Amino acid sequence: MTSNGRTRRRIATTVTALGAFALVAPPAHAAETAVPCDSAALVQAIAEASATPEPDTLSLAAKCVYTLTSAADVYWKSGLPSIQGKLTVNGNHATIERAKDAPRFRIIFNWGDLTLNEVTIAGGQAPDGVGAGSAGVGNPGESGGGIKNWGPLTITDSVISGNAAGSGAPGATATATTSAGSGGYGGSGGGISSYGSPQVTLTITRTSITGNASGSGGQGGNGVAAKPGGQGGSAGFGAGVDVLAGTVLRLADSVVTGNGAGSGGKGGSGGANGGGAGHGGSGGTAGGVMMSTSGGVLLNPVITRTTITGNQAGRGGDAGVAGQGGYSGVSGYGGRGGGVVVFDDSLTLDAATVSDNAAGEPGSGSYPSPASGGGIHTINAHVALVNGAVLSGNRPDNCTYTADVPGCVNGFRAVEATGQDWRTAAERDAVSAARSRA
Repeated sequence: MTSNGRTRRRIATTVTALGAFALVAPPAHAAETAVPCDSAALVQAIAEASATPEPDTLSLAAKCVYTLTSAADVYWKSGLPSIQGKLTVNGNHATIERAKDAPRFRIIFNWGDLTLNEVTIAGGQAPDGVGAGSAGVGNPGESGGGIKNWGPLTITDSVISGNAAGSGAPGATATATTSAGSGGYGGSGGGISSYGSPQVTLTITRTSITGNASGSGGQGGNGVAAKPGGQGGSAGFGAGVDVLAGTVLRLADSVVTGNGAGSGGKGGSGGANGGGAGHGGSGGTAGGVMMSTSGGVLLNPVITRTTITGNQAGRGGDAGVAGQGGYSGVSGYGGRGGGVVVFDDSLTLDAATVSDNAAGEPGSGSYPSPASGGGIHTINAHVALVNGAVLSGNRPDNCTYTADVPGCVNGFRAVEATGQDWRTAAERDAVSAARSRA
């Protein structure tokens, strides 16, 4: 073949190859929308983004405060439309907040794949429980004051502040034919409540989680005649962050501080003709971060280079007042795990600090149990302290069970490790209830 023939063949081959490349569509890019500093414009932009299957990116006005005065999604009680599909919100240091005088609603309900960058989520208030069920038990408060999450969620360079889960409703008063009802459970996850089914990942990086609260338990219903008062409801878990079931937590380079779990509900008063006093409800477990898996599946959460400090588990509820000659009510347990709580999983604290957190004190009443688990509370769990992780100065102790946290050192031991499941009945019931209603 001549030189010119070989050259023509190489050129033809090159053109054919280029044509083949030209048939391959370029990768899709998320549409990017600039959102003016107006809350109605933000609501509209999120609604439009969730209405289409393509990924979207919203860029908020720099340092704007978007104040929400009503729930955009009435069914899910969220100030913004519920998130569907893949959405990125670049906040540019903007704030999305609930107006202080607005009805109670959370800020975000995420069903999709949500990324938040440089945004503050503030002032969300999940609704309180209202009324009682057929058995007279108060309805529970709702979880997720700032964000309620069911999908992948990534939060970076942001602030989750001043949000609260809902409180439980009071139990029904006894009648001639019915008993007094127990108070409702408080909602969990004042800042963030995340439930994964199947597994989802919650990734939080360089973020401040501060001043959030889980819900308090509802008061027990009052007895009549010789009938006793109802038990106070247990407060919610995870004032800062609460993750249940299939949520895999990755928390890094962040601060979790000043969060407080709710108080247990007060027991109901006994009937005047010798009715016993209702027992106090348990205080909220986990002032800072709560992690609980289910079904024996280890999710292996990791907290890296993060400071968890100054958080408070909830106070136990007071026993009710007995009727003349009636028995006294039992004091509500103080919440455990002022800083961190792990149930049924294996947590790694990598160069993290858990310090100066406090367990909840018991309520007034008979047989008060001493506070314990000021720093870390574990049930059927293991916590590894690696790369110089610090666990110190928590009150009244650093760990409920030192055997679960190798390297943990306590002074006075309120509770010692025995290998048994020392989770209170209220803790077991509350986790079960949270999973059933998540």
